[in-house]
Amino acid sequence: MQNVAAMLNQFAEGDASHSIETPENWMQGRTLLGGVTAALQVHAARRSFPDLPPLRSAQFNFVGPATDDLTFTPTLLRRGRNSAVVSVDCTNPAGVAARALLTFAAARDSAVRHDDRPAPNVPDPAECENYRQPGFRRAGGFPDNFELRKVGGARPMDGGTPEIFVWSRLVEDAGVSPELLMLLLGDGIPPAAMVLYPERRPVSTMTWAVDYFQPLDRTGWHLLQSFSEQAADGYSLQGTDIWDTAGRRVATARQVVALFA
Repeated sequence: MQNVAAMLNQFAEGDASHSIETPENWMQGRTLLGGVTAALQVHAARRSFPDLPPLRSAQFNFVGPATDDLTFTPTLLRRGRNSAVVSVDCTNPAGVAARALLTFAAARDSAVRHDDRPAPNVPDPAECENYRQPGFRRAGGFPDNFELRKVGGARPMDGGTPEIFVWSRLVEDAGVSPELLMLLLGDGIPPAAMVLYPERRPVSTMTWAVDYFQPLDRTGWHLLQSFSEQAADGYSLQGTDIWDTAGRRVATARQVVALFA
């Protein structure tokens, strides 16, 4: 089983592009898990341009299945005094599989400071039940890489309010930066619209925007709350918040998800 650190170690610093073989244990159906593709795109940008400031915002468009041999090609679009914008294409023999637009920006002095989204008051992970029920059958290779504890909300096909509310962590997160961890955890839970599925059917993320609240300094357990806010015509609009164990919201995300049920 290939862990995330092993994938990252395939990249050489300063290369114009970086290639890896798709690991089976990170597959979601016929494609690499979108969060892994996204994490590899950010990692490729940092390997090609090692002096980038902290990542503040990232937009990902998943164009086609990320499978077979994948090549990641970063391009520096602009470098200013405080910020930099980098695009990263993930390609395979069939063409572009994913495209990322990443905005990095250094901290600046500011008189404005507030945080209106502290973590909800919830039990610790050890006090919560396993999110996966006995007899769970995984649909792809990636779920075994995550440990999930149910805080509230529902599970796929439960019905009711389309909300996923869990503690999540990687089974093995050694060598994974908090910046990349947010992308892995953020895509490691089912889309909330699956709560309303009548039976187990596929889903596919089309676009994903992730905004960070820097600095990030924690790995391990994180609290995720995700809602399907609207769904019709085979698509869902989804929002997700991520908090660390100190109760600080460290990332927020928006997704357009294609539904096949």
